[in-house]
Amino acid sequence: MKITGSTRIFTIIAHPSTHVVAPSIFNRMFESMDLDMAYIAHDIPPGAVRATLEAYRSWSNLGGFNVTVPHKESVCALLDRLVPPASDIGAVNTVVRSSEGDLTGYNTDGRGAIRAIGDVRGARCLIIGAGGVARAIADALLKAGAGHISLLSRTPQKAASLMELFPAGKVGPFRAETLQHTDVVIHATPVADHIPLNLDMGCLNKKTRILETVMRDTVLSREALRHGLVLIPGYRMLYHQVSENFRLLTGIEAPDEVIVRAFRESGYPMP
Repeated sequence: MKITGSTRIFTIIAHPSTHVVAPSIFNRMFESMDLDMAYIAHDIPPGAVRATLEAYRSWSNLGGFNVTVPHKESVCALLDRLVPPASDIGAVNTVVRSSEGDLTGYNTDGRGAIRAIGDVRGARCLIIGAGGVARAIADALLKAGAGHISLLSRTPQKAASLMELFPAGKVGPFRAETLQHTDVVIHATPVADHIPLNLDMGCLNKKTRILETVMRDTVLSREALRHGLVLIPGYRMLYHQVSENFRLLTGIEAPDEVIVRAFRESGYPMP
């Protein structure tokens, strides 16, 4: 990839940034489509987010950026405009910079999750976590017809705040006795080295679908496979987001074969 003085730049802000895979995928797509664009990761600690976004406003060849853990919620207050569902849930994952430096926030997490999971009409769902990803996926699940969502979080205040976003009776706290009747489990935390809150995976029905939202191997994923559950790895959710993210950031529609090839070349076993 050739970088010039006119190359259009895109970033992803994270902390830490070592786990992000978007640069590999986007840069392969840019190269495949012969675009003078480049994508880099920025490791931005929470205390530096405001200053970073102010600098981004004056970065003339910056087209926009993606947002991941732990910034999806905190970034919202620093933007000029939020487009639904970002404005409804208070979380963003994609920000477009205008030529004047205005920043507009979007959220594609929920739609990506639903496309990866499939039909959720009437489903009894469990979301582990209560951050920005959990907010987006809960919103999308209900819009897609999910019957009920239970929340399991180590931070009761965040869980309560999330529940307040939705109609009474649709989202509630997790109760252990309901686990065996759960149809879909979404792991919406960055935890990789243990199962969050000691969830007993052995109680789940064999038909339960488990959506992993992180892009690396986790103990929860391994346990899901060990118990014969239906695991949907994180790269499937990302795959279903990339087309929309790419169009929002670049203004260009990417052919699906270009996206699939970029994932394969980045080490993900696409069909």
